[in-house]
Amino acid sequence: MKKITILMLFVASLFVFNGCDEDTPSTSDLNYVTFGGDVFSAGVDVGGSTTVDIPVYTTMVAAAAKTFNVTVDGSNAASGSYNVPASVVIEAGTNKGTLSVTLSDVDLGIGINIITIDFENVDGLINGGSTTVEYTQNCTEITATLNINFDYYSSETGWQIFDSLGGVVLSKQYGSDGLGTISESLTLCSGRDYTLVFYDAYGDGMDDGVDFGSYTLTIGGEAKVSGGGSFGASESNAFDTK
Repeated sequence: MKKITILMLFVASLFVFNGCDEDTPSTSDLNYVTFGGDVFSAGVDVGGSTTVDIPVYTTMVAAAAKTFNVTVDGSNAASGSYNVPASVVIEAGTNKGTLSVTLSDVDLGIGINIITIDFENVDGLINGGSTTVEYTQNCTEITATLNINFDYYSSETGWQIFDSLGGVVLSKQYGSDGLGTISESLTLCSGRDYTLVFYDAYGDGMDDGVDFGSYTLTIGGEAKVSGGGSFGASESNAFDTK
């Protein structure tokens, strides 16, 4: 979209340079500002941070430094996981500046975190449109073990694991009764917060009227989650891989 906008400005300039009105401003006189791209992507190390440098361009080369205010128009990411400066400065004698956005591993989920950045509306300023920053946590994989001791009606049992953004990471529904015990090997990312939810389709938990079922999730021999019995339709347990 920005390439189209710049192209339109170039075409307009042809009319300016070839027109009959000598008082019509050239493209270098237009108060136009734009980001250097539509999308910028980055990964954040576990427990770390990174910086994304977003180029900002104007059509005017000003005699004095000029400041353009920016805003975050929308985000699905945790507020503490990004820091966007309130403005960007174009120094005197140039038409390029840099908006440095800092991204941190704070409550990052397994999905893509997105923030949308735009310029504040100012009279006389032609805005080239917003840009987005997409970032994820660089995943260091670990193996968790989910041991399940079913009640007889194992076909009623299912589970899901959610990340901190509410996205489903892993899930399973069991299709037959009398499964006994099962050990599931799960691949997760280190340094993250998750929630394990067990479901029972009948609504009585892992209880067949004679025996109680149970489950335990372990990482490196450490029990992170355990539950079971008469929990009703569902039971949630938060855990982390830190």
